[in-house]
Amino acid sequence: MPAETPAIPLPPRPAATLAGVEEYAAHCLAHLHLHDWHFGWDKTTRRLGCCKMQQRRISLSRYYAETYVTKAPEQLWRTLLHELAHALAWVHHGARAHGPVWKRYCTALGIHGERASARDIEFATPRQPRPARFSLCHRETGEIYRTYTRKPRLTPARLRHCYIPGRKAETLGQLTIKPIET
Repeated sequence: MPAETPAIPLPPRPAATLAGVEEYAAHCLAHLHLHDWHFGWDKTTRRLGCCKMQQRRISLSRYYAETYVTKAPEQLWRTLLHELAHALAWVHHGARAHGPVWKRYCTALGIHGERASARDIEFATPRQPRPARFSLCHRETGEIYRTYTRKPRLTPARLRHCYIPGRKAETLGQLTIKPIET
């Protein structure tokens, strides 16, 4: 790809709705000859979009899209084009990150000066508390010291050397990981 990249014409954008975004993404993938790539929604609340090169999949956060579609639709379109630039950089050059090749594709797609992350609207990420599934507890008394959403990698052999700070005498060698019964 030459240093001065010509603009890549894109299909006209439909109305700013979630269905319109899906339709536009499918048209863009076909128009850019990314026929074996797919578009979808994901459940993330920490990023706007994602390009998974190995799976040939572009996704946008449904959580953010539901907000951006009415409050800042231009940001939603920019995010989609941002991810399309990643796909093009990967397919044509094997480039993964936000380097010069990716920036040239951003410019060609009409989002000159694109940054790695840009949010026009700042709002709190909803933190969905996960239920605790495992507990670190005392083998004899059953006292729970900590809970975990995933099973810790601590082995029984390693737990024999662990203790609760300030309570070493009573907890050394007495800790165990147990599933929490619901």
